Amino acid sequence: MAKSRMQDDFYDAVNGDWIEQATIPADRPVTGGFYDLVEGIEKEERRVVKAIEEGKEQAPDALTEFVKMHQLTKDWTSRAASQKQAVRDFLAPLFALDSFEALQNQEAALIKAGYTTILAPTVSPDSKNTSRNELWLGNPDLILPDTTSYKDAKQKDALLATWAAMVRELLVHLDFDAESERLVEQAMRFDQLLADRQSSSEELSDSWKNYHPMTLEKAEEALPEVTLKKTLASLLGEEPDKVIIYDGAFFKSAHEVYTKTNFEAIKGWLIVENLLDVAGLLGNQTRVIAGQYSRALSGTKEAANPEKSAFRQARAFFSQAVGKWYGEKYFGPKAKKDVETMVQELIQVYERRFDQIDWLSDETRAKAKVKLHALGVKVGYPEKLPEYLAKRKVDEQASLLENVQRFSKETVAEHFSKWGKEPDKERWGMPADMVNAYYSPDFNHIVFPAAILQAPFYDLKQSPSQNFGGIGTVIAHEITHAFDTNGARFDEKGNLKEWWTKADFDHFEKKTEAVIQAFDGVDSAGAKVNGHLTVSENVADLGGVSAALAATKAGDDANIKAFFENFATLWRQKAEPEYLALLATIDVHAPAKLRTNVTVKNFDDFAKYFDVKEGDGMYLAPEKRIQIW
Repeated sequence: MAKSRMQDDFYDAVNGDWIEQATIPADRPVTGGFYDLVEGIEKEERRVVKAIEEGKEQAPDALTEFVKMHQLTKDWTSRAASQKQAVRDFLAPLFALDSFEALQNQEAALIKAGYTTILAPTVSPDSKNTSRNELWLGNPDLILPDTTSYKDAKQKDALLATWAAMVRELLVHLDFDAESERLVEQAMRFDQLLADRQSSSEELSDSWKNYHPMTLEKAEEALPEVTLKKTLASLLGEEPDKVIIYDGAFFKSAHEVYTKTNFEAIKGWLIVENLLDVAGLLGNQTRVIAGQYSRALSGTKEAANPEKSAFRQARAFFSQAVGKWYGEKYFGPKAKKDVETMVQELIQVYERRFDQIDWLSDETRAKAKVKLHALGVKVGYPEKLPEYLAKRKVDEQASLLENVQRFSKETVAEHFSKWGKEPDKERWGMPADMVNAYYSPDFNHIVFPAAILQAPFYDLKQSPSQNFGGIGTVIAHEITHAFDTNGARFDEKGNLKEWWTKADFDHFEKKTEAVIQAFDGVDSAGAKVNGHLTVSENVADLGGVSAALAATKAGDDANIKAFFENFATLWRQKAEPEYLALLATIDVHAPAKLRTNVTVKNFDDFAKYFDVKEGDGMYLAPEKRIQIW
């Protein structure tokens, strides 16, 4: 199959040969640049664990408890032998509930013990006072990916049938034969009550709209049959002055859901949801059964093998420790310094660009620079682990499920202990061995774990142009998040606050509307991209390429072609159609091909250096090219 011309389909021209030859692993729905790195890191970490267990390598202190946990997760025989009694004991408090009042009396205790309940309380910074952690109320998760998934009757029925068949098989497999039909029906009935009232992923993608503070009295009045004060006071040790509601639309009608009349549906849902929470921690056959729905949803052909699964399950409870060890061992000080230099270069590029943007007033420009100068930067790995994770110990005499239940209790206790305190800005939101990066609007900082700081994103052996086209665009992408459609509404301290002049913000919104239109309705594997859902990430991609390109051109020996080609390489991907359709519904990022093609055609330098002419597939008329940052 002939590759496309650069001028017609840049993504395919750069990645076509790779895509043609790539094979999607049977236990994953997708492969590509990101995923190859993930696979390579996991392979190396599994090699080290095996060498430690065989006595060929000494276990570093950071991995001691993780290796103990791995002994439990890989003992599939013991897990299967004890699973039926273990799961009965685990679910016993839920089966014992005989009324809605009983649930209200027990809900705090259930939350403390790590169970999923109908309330979803969490502790996070107050969006208008990020120096203090407040209590937030969220929503229970739905069975289908999004509320929009319930609108297409054919799709809804097919997915729910797959889910129901899986849960029935799981219940029968664990000797809950008599209850299986009733529990599935009850769980689905409660799920529908939630789905009819919750907001969609698109509606929730405007993060600044998800802030609804109210007094505890007001919140309890809104849920007359829920003993909210009692439950929250038990979790926090005292009654909070206020709660912050995340999904305002759902909360307005939550009183119709959390009622005595719905108790049987609620009880069935609680049992099924909590069974699914722990099914993967039981025997291997149970784990495989419990993954059927997610595999069908993503198009994954088969479950991960027991060895991979055992490693991932152990790592899940020690991910920060494993990540810190990985960062210290594999990410050198030279690379750390080089990347930190690139970050500062790109921050300076942004500062200069603020001066060059003619539609910003002096007042808004000055405040944008204040936010830029306050931007925190974390590269590589954290200096220390949160105390409760550093102290986490495995009881080798207890079962896997018993250890996990204890970890859950410790995690919940630590989480709610943060209420009313100043947030810990040193804590990382992802482990250092995760191939990713993020911007925190609460803390106004950007984080680049060690795992993403390797080729094709970054390599000391790559040219500066390639590195700027790789990790440079990622760094600038995260900087841009401070000024995207969500980040632009938060100030330098992470507080939700209007700091723009009205005229400037109106102009900004017109520009971002053009980004929405550039992506909205574009086909991706038969699904349509949602321009509004993806707008923040698309604005960040445009800003990321723009700033990284400016940094490339400012250096010696700039190679614009190498810059753009490495950018396209980052996003190479081969995925199952079901996976792409799923992402189109819930992912705030545009599909990989569009992240490349729709983005780069907005740059004059791209058209110039790749000789793109009118009539070419990659041509976009100069007056239609979008430049925001």
